[in-house]
Parts: sequence; C-alpha cells; structure tokens
Amino acid sequence: MKHTNRILALALLACVTAGAAAEDAPAAPTLDARVEATLKAAGLQFTSDGGDFRLNYTLPDGRTQLVWIASSTAKIADTEFRDVWSVADRGKGVLPAELADHLLKENVRMVLGAWQVSQGEDEYLVVFSYAIPADTTPGFLQEVIEAVTISADRMEKELTGRDEF
Repeated sequence: MKHTNRILALALLACVTAGAAAEDAPAAPTLDARVEATLKAAGLQFTSDGGDFRLNYTLPDGRTQLVWIASSTAKIADTEFRDVWSVADRGKGVLPAELADHLLKENVRMVLGAWQVSQGEDEYLVVFSYAIPADTTPGFLQEVIEAVTISADRMEKELTGRDEF
C-alpha cells in the first residue's frame, strides 16, 4: 500500500506546489537503474513518474491500463523486492464494505499478487500489486507486468465499466 499512498501524496504535492518557483521544487527522485535496464532489455517503453516507472499497456480488446514499477525496494532476509502495481478503481469517501468483501474474495483466486486499498482522507484507490525480486529478469518482469495489467483491467471493467486507468 506504500506505493498507492505515494500516488495520493504525489497528486497532493503537485497541487500544493503548482505555484511554487522552480528553485523551490524538490529534486525528482532517482529511477532505479536496474529496472531501467531490465525494461529496455525487454523492449518496453516507459516514462518516469515521481521516481517510479510508468508503462501504458494496450490490451488486445483496445482497452488501456497504466502500470507502475517502484524504484524503491524492501529487503527480506537477503532478497530485495519491489512492487509492480496498477489502479483498478478510485472512489470518494471510505471504501464500501461490500467492495472490501469482494476484493478479499478475489484475492483467493490470485496465485501471486493481491488486491490492496489505499485509503486517503477523502478518497480510496483499489490497486492490484505484485512484489517481485528487485533484480528480476526481463522475461519475468514482462510476465508480471502483463499479469498485473490484465488483473487490474478486468477489475476496473467489472467495477466501473470505464477505461480510466
């Protein structure tokens, strides 16, 4: 959920600092060179988004889905992990209980990865996230990106019928 909180924080930061002078703006976070090299080796196009990598996927049915890969990592024992995630829904207020129940039931179907909710003060995001080793191969990274893309787009279509993310 750390990455979805980052999305909300970056959006808030953009609003707060929109009028600030360029010299007052914080330096952009550094992209992880390992991810950049892996994405290039996989032949995937990306942009930088607040220190993370952002990809725009087009699915076979013409729908699109945004996917992020975190530059930041977390370490468990001797292995570093990073998140790959995509937003499926956004709503005002608090996540409805029936949606929370639905997402928990959907998590049972997932072999790897999980539905997460990032709750802000007056908005929530429904995100599908998958933690991968930080030094993954180009082929595995591409498979994970596709799995995250398909999962998030399926849920977005189910919940909203739109193609917003």
